[in-house]
Amino acid sequence: MSEDLNFHSNSSDHLPPQNIEAEEAILGGILLDPEAISRISDRLVPEAFYISAHKDIYQAALRLHSQGKPTDLLSLTSWLADQDKLARIGGRNKLASLIDRTVSAINIDALAGLVTEKYLRRQLIKAGNEIVQLGYETETELPIILDQAEQKVFGVTQERPQAGLVHISDTLINTFQDIETRHQGIALPGIPCGFYDLDAMTSGFQRSDLIIVAGRPSMGKCVAYNTEILLADGSISTIEDIYHRRQADLLTLTDDWKLEVTQPSAFVDDGIKPVFRVTTQLGRYVETTITHPYLTCKGWQSLEKLKVGDKIAVPRKIDVFGTNTIPECEVKFIADLIGDSCLTIPDLIFQLERSLVSLFLNRLFATHGSATILTSGQAQLDYCTVSEKLARQVQHLLLRFGIIATLKKQFIKYKYTRRQGWQLEITDANSIKTFINEIKKDSGVRSQESGGKRQESEYSMRYVGGTHYSSTSHTELNSEFSLLTPDSWLLTPEFLFDIYWDEIVSIESMGNKQVYDLTIPITHNFIANDICVHNTAFCLNLAHNIASLYKLPIAVFSLEMSKEQLVQRLLASEAGIETGYLRSGRISQTQWEPLSRAIGLLSEIPIFIDDTPNITVTEMRSQARRLQAEVGVELGLIIIDYLQLMEGAGDNRVQELSRITRSLKGLARELSVPIIALSQLSRGVESRTNKRPMLSDLRESGSIEQDADIVIMLYRDDYYNTDTPDRGIAEVIIAKHRNGPTGTVKLLFDPQFTKFKNLARPNTH
Repeated sequence: MSEDLNFHSNSSDHLPPQNIEAEEAILGGILLDPEAISRISDRLVPEAFYISAHKDIYQAALRLHSQGKPTDLLSLTSWLADQDKLARIGGRNKLASLIDRTVSAINIDALAGLVTEKYLRRQLIKAGNEIVQLGYETETELPIILDQAEQKVFGVTQERPQAGLVHISDTLINTFQDIETRHQGIALPGIPCGFYDLDAMTSGFQRSDLIIVAGRPSMGKCVAYNTEILLADGSISTIEDIYHRRQADLLTLTDDWKLEVTQPSAFVDDGIKPVFRVTTQLGRYVETTITHPYLTCKGWQSLEKLKVGDKIAVPRKIDVFGTNTIPECEVKFIADLIGDSCLTIPDLIFQLERSLVSLFLNRLFATHGSATILTSGQAQLDYCTVSEKLARQVQHLLLRFGIIATLKKQFIKYKYTRRQGWQLEITDANSIKTFINEIKKDSGVRSQESGGKRQESEYSMRYVGGTHYSSTSHTELNSEFSLLTPDSWLLTPEFLFDIYWDEIVSIESMGNKQVYDLTIPITHNFIANDICVHNTAFCLNLAHNIASLYKLPIAVFSLEMSKEQLVQRLLASEAGIETGYLRSGRISQTQWEPLSRAIGLLSEIPIFIDDTPNITVTEMRSQARRLQAEVGVELGLIIIDYLQLMEGAGDNRVQELSRITRSLKGLARELSVPIIALSQLSRGVESRTNKRPMLSDLRESGSIEQDADIVIMLYRDDYYNTDTPDRGIAEVIIAKHRNGPTGTVKLLFDPQFTKFKNLARPNTH
């Protein structure tokens, strides 16, 4: 009687792949040699037998072997009779005939491989027919069909086929062997992560476990509600408006120091917090929390680590203009109106095309601008106004052309009186040249005539060092700039980038204000108030430890950072070089050797990265299956960075995450691999006196902790308490452990290389 298989061959005269003689020889060998079954029991499953009677006999032999009993003719006959299966397999005569046809069990290993091969071929035919049926299910979405088809083929390649219901005694034997192995201290039951205290608490990461690692979201990197941000269409919007719209195309600084357009992946209300105003030498300012990072010459550093005199990155040029057009006469009218009475620039000006913005600035400087030569011989352009808002708007518009202007507060002449006002000074040689080419071009400032005489604007006259110049004369401007030497126009290496290093002149507390945060994928920074401000080290360290120490393949799915950034972090950690140096390419002679050595070591470890944004669990499952098939061994770990960026199906975000976590748990069981998914904490922890995170602080909490086997939370007290004695000590809080205790493990965090370390070396005695 053949095995009941749910497939059909292409021709009625074709039989499924089989080898009855090999099956009989295996069973005969087991009856002849009681030790023979131990050589094949771990790789030959009962389902591999084509004849149902052969399957029952082999199962009986496995049961006797697991109980430490012999598998000879008498023992098997007795067991089958007791289970009412003797008649079903053909009686005692069937067993006797198997012995008669077998000479010896010497080739039982090769025969087992032959039977397994035929079994896998039958399974492949079965999967193929099922895939054909899937192709006709047009009502199901194609990605789901492809995933199911791939899953069926992948199931055939698995070393351990599905066994269905298994008697508890079989599992008890394996469990006892695991306990004995742990007692002898031979190995952990799970996969060691390289952090000794964490391994001791978790007993290593168990295969098929879903592990959630949660940290503080953005570490409090927030800006004040009224912070202005330039959008891709040229308009200006506050971060509060962007938060409520939940959509924005804004600027970010890439790894090659260039500004590009990006979109936030998350919009976060951080509540009311203490903010500090950082003012630079150019007169620019931005208000942020104390933990907000700024780009410095030594990389991104939080405000708490900065002081007056440090230099931070500001844009050198923001080449963003709108596409709107209006008649030139209207542009001139608006500029004249601003010069006479209006104290702010209308919103429509910021979205005009380049030529019209140039004309607008031309007109402004014609009415309230001036040009001077200082006693030092340096040329200077000025623009004065009594409105701080207007001055900052003009400073920003100049920056779009690459013109750097310094904003100063001073007393100026206004309608024959002196009052406090704001003055923009352009002294940079390259900026002055750009001003001539872009603003004072052919449509440049013309003399204003009144009653046959040239009438100068109120702010057009300046006396510096006894020399008098007027911005209302195009001829005088050109003669003034001719005094500059050609060397002034030479570009420095700094001009190869879109940033300018501006010095901090003050850091002032502004009290408590509403703050917001934007999560920027890949680059994690954005331009706010024309200053660069910044927005997975633990899991990367876990991946590195497992891949390097145990040579187990690691799959990293990064939805937030690019593969280049992840590799850069790993390289910085391995080589002991700050990421800022790697990003800028400022490598010293002594750093090349450790860098080359680190590249050689990292290239040998099996870490695989997929940085596809908005990846789904279906796509992730497909990639993991292919990787496991390619490497030919079980994966050591799957890391997902991070959970809230994954796409799912559901009426709301909570339902989506619920389906995602259930699917991830199923994937962990299917591939028999631990999965670590990074998650964000909610902002509730920020409003509590005790900042230590809890399970309820998980963002979109609910299904996440229910589906997870382990929930790990990262906490550093020195982020909140500057007086804490444990500087750089990170607490790894095991908030949930389905099969073990909860508690806290302490690790040393090195922010210079974004690397976690054990506090002490393990006791080797």
